[in-house]
Amino acid sequence: MRSLLAALVLLFPFAAQAEQFSLRCDDGEFKPLIFTFDTKAQKAIYESPAQEQPLPGTIVRSLGKSFLFSVQGIGPDFTDFVWNDSASEMQIGLRGTPFKRSFRCAVIPLRPVTELFVTLWPKR
Repeated sequence: MRSLLAALVLLFPFAAQAEQFSLRCDDGEFKPLIFTFDTKAQKAIYESPAQEQPLPGTIVRSLGKSFLFSVQGIGPDFTDFVWNDSASEMQIGLRGTPFKRSFRCAVIPLRPVTELFVTLWPKR
């Protein structure tokens, strides 16, 4: 998963469109996963149903409107996220293993967490 995206990014060095947007990713019977992105600043905010506070993230590589990003505070392994814009799909995987899950996602109105892009500055 990461290798394919990394190869594509190297072959097609396009920057993600500069914009802010939010996604709701459905997880079946569980609460949805909510993500907000600032592609210009290469930042992500993850509103996890398991965490009270939003978690900061960093967009690591991008190809058009699709990108690979990581989120701080989830744990040392559960950090790889891939947003595939053309498929409206989020893939989440355990780093260093073949495990991955895919979620169908939809763009939703911009979440009020955008002000946190200043205070939750992700470390690179």
